[in-house]
Amino acid sequence: MKRLMALFILLLMLLSLVGCVEPDKPSYSFINGVNLEEFAIVYSAEDNDYSKRAAEYIQTEILARTDIELPLVEDSAEAVSEYEIVVGNTERKISGQLNAETSGLEFAIMADDTSVALEGDYFIIAAAAYYFIETYVPVDNFDASVPKETCILEPIVKEARNYILLIGDGMGVYQTKIFDYMENGVEYGDGEDFFYGELLPYKGFSITRSLSGVTDSAAGGTALSCGIKTYNGYVGKDRNGNDSKSLTELAYELGMSAGVMSTENRTGATPATFSAHADSRSNNETILESQAKAMQEYGTVIDCGYDYYNTRYMKVIENHILDTVSKLEANENGFFLMYEEAHIDKHCHDNDLESTFEAVVRFNQAIARFMEYAFYNPNTFILITADHETGGLYPDENSALQYTTENHTSDDVPIFAYGDGAELFDGVEIENIQIAHTIASLMGEDNFGDQSVYKALTK
Repeated sequence: MKRLMALFILLLMLLSLVGCVEPDKPSYSFINGVNLEEFAIVYSAEDNDYSKRAAEYIQTEILARTDIELPLVEDSAEAVSEYEIVVGNTERKISGQLNAETSGLEFAIMADDTSVALEGDYFIIAAAAYYFIETYVPVDNFDASVPKETCILEPIVKEARNYILLIGDGMGVYQTKIFDYMENGVEYGDGEDFFYGELLPYKGFSITRSLSGVTDSAAGGTALSCGIKTYNGYVGKDRNGNDSKSLTELAYELGMSAGVMSTENRTGATPATFSAHADSRSNNETILESQAKAMQEYGTVIDCGYDYYNTRYMKVIENHILDTVSKLEANENGFFLMYEEAHIDKHCHDNDLESTFEAVVRFNQAIARFMEYAFYNPNTFILITADHETGGLYPDENSALQYTTENHTSDDVPIFAYGDGAELFDGVEIENIQIAHTIASLMGEDNFGDQSVYKALTK
């Protein structure tokens, strides 16, 4: 009897366990009525790898969200499926149908009976890929309807937690317009014929004079990093020679990561102002000691010294950008990063227009990679500007660019901004210190830099 009772209790326990097991949920993933598993992803091989990276992003995100791994096919290859997600300007029929007129950062999406197509110029295809995934593949089970007419759209922007400041040393208005005057035959470029900052939706100007008059890169960099006006030669120090908190140090205080990158050596004036404090930009020993402290105490990532001008080494620079950003973004609180193209200034000092053009193209390539990152991570704010103008570059009476000096000038320099809070810079002419103040305010600190000469821009 006891044995029968024990068996009965065991049976009840087994039945109870069986009852606790939920039946498998139905799995469905459809785009315009077609099972997602039927699709292949096709990318353009003519889009300088932007479309390929966008296609890989779509493939990776679909796999992560649905457990479905779609095949990845180059445009020139034979179709592997009747149904395709077409990325970039391909030879597929739907690309010809799409062929949308876009401007700025706009991109286009449409579908027909068998395909979905995404198009965007250069790195903007990344914004299209992110939009497609977030809108049409939001979870593991979905039934999406992509419109069968062309939709012109803009990148998704979310509340910022990453802040990237891109500085073209010596880059005035006409350095950014250099494409209008010269033919781009630079091997490591995209064949672009405009400065990528022009694509950004918000534009303004910065006044660059220091307490010494026409600024040098040390005072100009300190204004952008610390939000103070100081004397030429000072690195991260105020007019009285006292250390002034930089945006990289502020990031550390706020629990964020911080990084400094430049095509110049780490002791160059601009990278130094974001990572060190010194009485003179020439005091390399003090700068290096200060940077060592920043790396040890604050965890600041300093990655500098990439003066390369060919396709192979441009890839090296891009890889360093990706590696540095990867280190910084591991912090869930976000990051601040300054990246400088230092050699626009150097070539303008030499009045070397060809080399200036090459440095601007190289800066363009860096901007493209940072913008790609921002599109895939829409909680990223980006601002492009300069510490000062060099060379007095202007068109002459024959509409040819000419240098008018070998020195720095007091000309205003352009500001281009993108992301949450970027609208604060639209149509303004502001002191350079206001850039640092506003970024600090967006990061969450309103009491930054020299408040006695600054009225903060607020949302």
